[in-house]
Amino acid sequence: MRRLSNLVLVVIGILYPFIVYFGMDHVSTPLFGLILGALWLVRAPALLRQPGGRWMLGITLVYCAVLGFGGEDHLLRWYPSLICALLLAAFGLSLKFGPPMIERIARVTEPDLPPVAVRYTRRVTWVWVAFFALNGTASGVLAAWGPLSWWTFYNGILAYSVMGALFVGEWILRQRLRRRINKAPMDGAALRLRTHPWVADAAGGYAGKLGPGMVVALSPSGRLALLRHGRAGLINELGQEAAGDDALSTPLVWRFVDTLPERTQVDATLQAPLPALPDVLGERRDGDTWLVDLALPLDLACFAEHFPDAPVLPGVLQVEWALAMAATRLGTPAACRAIDALKFQRLLRPGDRVQLALRHDVARGRVQFSWRVDDDAVSSGFLHVDGAHA
Repeated sequence: MRRLSNLVLVVIGILYPFIVYFGMDHVSTPLFGLILGALWLVRAPALLRQPGGRWMLGITLVYCAVLGFGGEDHLLRWYPSLICALLLAAFGLSLKFGPPMIERIARVTEPDLPPVAVRYTRRVTWVWVAFFALNGTASGVLAAWGPLSWWTFYNGILAYSVMGALFVGEWILRQRLRRRINKAPMDGAALRLRTHPWVADAAGGYAGKLGPGMVVALSPSGRLALLRHGRAGLINELGQEAAGDDALSTPLVWRFVDTLPERTQVDATLQAPLPALPDVLGERRDGDTWLVDLALPLDLACFAEHFPDAPVLPGVLQVEWALAMAATRLGTPAACRAIDALKFQRLLRPGDRVQLALRHDVARGRVQFSWRVDDDAVSSGFLHVDGAHA
């Protein structure tokens, strides 16, 4: 009931100018006052627990009582000015007695705001103080001396348009501030990482809501460490090196690559999901066999789970990829009914470059596949794609 009343009160606040404009000839002023007063009374328990909620509730109930017993139509126009005055007082007093209202709102989702963000929230609070002061004044002038149509247009359209522009502009500035806040410690972390023997190069960036991140090009010893300790072990070691003496410099998102992307693409790399497929390096036909050269990304998604301390490409993925690549290249079905002579002879690890050979045996209704690393056989088998041979 309380949530519903809050929603209704917000909707009425937004549509209030139009409700007054179209409803004055059909609904009496005392009835307006009774409806508003009832909605504010339902919100009373929540308001009484909030700082300043008592006097906000008291003032609005006095206004509703005046509407209910005074019955003068022109008093209906002062509701937007009253709300602006209340918000102006709340935001203004928060600047004096602290913390600023925008800082309180920001700390709901980000309790640990850095000093630069605290200063930013104070400036944004001042912007809203100025807006409420100007908006309340303009609304009051139109309520006292302007035509009803002008008052309705200003409070129902123009004021909300300005508010929307402020919200969008503030959101853009906030994203730029986030990137700046995260960039400085990540630049320092990247410098520290470049001295580590596992790192050939590193670049810090911002992964959106996930926070600051680091793209690392591994050295040969770093690749070996990935094979021996897995992604989790690598992150644990490099995270300590990146942080140094400042825990806030620890990247929250990590990407391991062969070579660093362009500086302008670092954020996009951090925000993208881990790759789920191998990189195709080239392909060709050799008689009735299709040969596909592939590279397994260091950051292949399955390596994080299979296995965290010793990443290995699952055999089921080797079969799945063989089926999928045969379907697009040989025109065979993307599913099989049976597998014959399946062999796994070698592990596939992060960074391996492999060749997949595919041949469609039309007469027997099957696809022969084999994975190889140089001259070493990895896995092979026959995939029955024809239902008659299931």
